Amino acid sequence: MGRHSIVALDGWVKLPPLDFEFEYKEYNSTSPEQLAERIKSATIVTTAAQKITRAGIEAAPHLQLIACSGTGTDHVDKDAVRERGITLCNVPAQNTDSVSEHAFALYYALRRRIPQIHQMTVNDSWPQALFTRLGAPPRVNAEETLVVVGYGALGQNVEKIGRALGMRVLIAERKGVHAVRAGRVAFEDAIREGTLFIVVAPLEPSTRNMIAAPELRAMDPTAFVVNVARGGIVDEQALAQALKDGQIGGAATDVYEHEPATKENCPLLDPTIPNLVLSPHVAWYSSKTVEGTTATVKKNLEGFVAGRPVNVVISGRQS
Repeated sequence: MGRHSIVALDGWVKLPPLDFEFEYKEYNSTSPEQLAERIKSATIVTTAAQKITRAGIEAAPHLQLIACSGTGTDHVDKDAVRERGITLCNVPAQNTDSVSEHAFALYYALRRRIPQIHQMTVNDSWPQALFTRLGAPPRVNAEETLVVVGYGALGQNVEKIGRALGMRVLIAERKGVHAVRAGRVAFEDAIREGTLFIVVAPLEPSTRNMIAAPELRAMDPTAFVVNVARGGIVDEQALAQALKDGQIGGAATDVYEHEPATKENCPLLDPTIPNLVLSPHVAWYSSKTVEGTTATVKKNLEGFVAGRPVNVVISGRQS
């Protein structure tokens, strides 16, 4: 193989120096309509969250490697990748600390009502309206039962932080599983017992809409749900309705079923929904994540070109 053609579909990770010859094109973002044209000559494509569809893959006859710059690969059509013999790799566990910390940041903003308190302060309604508008006093850490939903590296880090904060911590078993593993709690029992749910599971067919209307109805009416995993694991329409109906205490999310989220495609972007804190898929963003991801992308690309691919999700044909 001669010179590689690398296309970055969303260039938040700046390509480091590489030990092979290549030409490079970077885009800040790529729409589904732009995908095929942009990768038609590529041998290597990098993506953080931009979807790579079957149509895009079929339009790229020279494509050999799709390098995801995050842990998740659910935005890539894996069946099309396998059929074409393309290699798919990812960047595992580089954002564990950042995403874990962001989950708790969202939780504290929600529990302590930080957005509302900020508005009340700048609007000069402090201290007169403080306690009348804030509702019931919030819990402290020792009163929380944290349920960790998803128990990979990220879930284990969330567990460690929760225990260090003095919370009671439960690890939820997979939904629908009858044999509960040691150290875990049946999913249905965890739903009933928890007061704080932090969702860190991968998006798979078995986890899509894992938390939906029945689960939200079964929760403690003061419970908080925080999703820093993937959109689609928590049913957005059901969550929006549960918040409007006061079925749970509040929710926060950094991820959305359709990204970028807009008022047209996401029911959570309704400003009338109470007790909701949102962030735009930035939980991963930290100096440590960027440095580690850049180094791992370099290893992934150089390893593939050298015939020694690493962090492989799907093994393709080597040129």
